[in-house]
Amino acid sequence: MTSPVSIVRNVPLNRDALAPLLRTQLEILAEASERGAVAMAARLPGNSRITVPVRLSVSYPAPRKRDFGLTIAGRDTPALYPRFTGHIDIAQTGAAATSLTLSGAYQVPLGALGRVIDATVARGIAPHGLEDLVDRLIADLLAGVAHRSDVEYRAGRGIE
Repeated sequence: MTSPVSIVRNVPLNRDALAPLLRTQLEILAEASERGAVAMAARLPGNSRITVPVRLSVSYPAPRKRDFGLTIAGRDTPALYPRFTGHIDIAQTGAAATSLTLSGAYQVPLGALGRVIDATVARGIAPHGLEDLVDRLIADLLAGVAHRSDVEYRAGRGIE
């Protein structure tokens, strides 16, 4: 069984500026996931969290396209966790604003038992984990932009 997911976030950057930054950040995440350094986290009922090491596979767009293919699966025991397949699309929404959309579906593991768990005790965990991943991705992108801007400003002013 697959469950559809669509997560939309606004990013205060021009699409043409965002595209190469997003590509670089996805490359970093994919490489880090191969070393076991990327995890998805989601809130559980009762104010606790679950964190699962994941492997990200990214397919990059053809020139002039603005969507990145994305597959996310549990790294160590992929058969126990949902597998997400979809894409990240970016669309200009203003002079310095872009909409970033993660859409696709996650495959619930463990057959009928997995569907029951996903519909009851684990309800919302996979989508919340994907939301957290998107929010962290955007935060890292914006932090990188702010850092580069500060470095360039200091260099231009002769400040170290």
